[in-house]
Parts: sequence; structure tokens; C-alpha cells
Amino acid sequence: MSKTTHEEHWTDHAICRGADPDLFFPIGYAAEVLQEQQRAAKAICANCPVSAACLTWALRVGEPDGIWGGTTPEERRHLRRAAEAPIRHRLPVIAVRGDVEEAEQAA
Repeated sequence: MSKTTHEEHWTDHAICRGADPDLFFPIGYAAEVLQEQQRAAKAICANCPVSAACLTWALRVGEPDGIWGGTTPEERRHLRRAAEAPIRHRLPVIAVRGDVEEAEQAA
């Protein structure tokens, strides 16, 4: 018989394992109710030792729902957009004899 080993995963250490899963998938029709549900879930995430790993996973797989790593779906969309945005490096331009307008148009 082969011996089965359990490879540890970040979810093994998640505080939310013992919580009601519905807490992390808030459904409030009124903005105040939804925000309160989100705050309650985020409070658990704030004390979780694997919150960063949880958020990394949610961003990597594009998880569209629920609170993961202390973030809402909207917050994760914002993080993904920010991470995917091109980084622009602007080099200083030396203008000589009226080339300022041309340099500004090129930038």
C-alpha cells in the first residue's frame, strides 16, 4: 500500500475555513447592507496569516465573486487593471530654438 501524503496548501491555514462561506459572498440589495457584509468578511481576512496568498490566487485565476484576501471583486478588478497598465518612462527632453511644442507633442 502506498503512503498518501498531504501537501500543505495556503487554504489549510486560512481563518475563513471555520467561518460560514456565505459571509464571503455578500448579497446586499441596499448599499449599506452590502458594505456591512463586506466589512465583516474583511475583518476576518485582516487577521488571516494567508491573506496575501489568498489575494494572489484570486488575482491569478480572475475570481469574479466574493471576498478574497480582504478584497471585493471591484477592488480586485482595480488591482488587475493597475497591474496591467503600461509603465511609461519619460526621458527629459532638451529643447533647442522653439522645439518645445514638438517635444510636447512627442511626449
